[in-house]
Amino acid sequence: MKKTSLLLVIVALCFTSFNVMAACAPQVQTKLVAPPYDTMNAILTAAKVNTFKTKLNAVKDQPTYATLLTEANTTAALIANGRIVVTLPDGTVVVDTSKGASNTYNNFKAKTINENHNTRISILDSQLYDCGVGVETKRSTTDNTVESYVAKRLGDYLDSAGTVRISHK
Repeated sequence: MKKTSLLLVIVALCFTSFNVMAACAPQVQTKLVAPPYDTMNAILTAAKVNTFKTKLNAVKDQPTYATLLTEANTTAALIANGRIVVTLPDGTVVVDTSKGASNTYNNFKAKTINENHNTRISILDSQLYDCGVGVETKRSTTDNTVESYVAKRLGDYLDSAGTVRISHK
């Protein structure tokens, strides 16, 4: 009887854990309307996310890459100390506005713009949550400043083009 009860508890916990990850955590929705996330969330509207998805899907050479980079730089400039990172679903960095001249189509193809971002909490959450949004605040190991992030998935769950993440220090 104890083994059956324990098994039922384990199954229930696994099911509950899966459902929590599939939905959007209430904390995410609450944080999106509070500083510092509210401003970044307002910038990454559904239309803006769709624009990033369209431009990312069009990247096939330096001119199409430059169009995505221009969109990223323009969007990053909408917030003080803004930064945009665009990744593929696997975390490969396509554009990172903090990397300047490193942003080229050839560097993207060689995966040398920045290290893979598949373990960044906001990016990971945006890919896992049904709502397609992730938030995070952390201290940078590079320059010891606090940086806040809002990431949004570019497409449907398990069928996205990648992630766009906006941040500021």
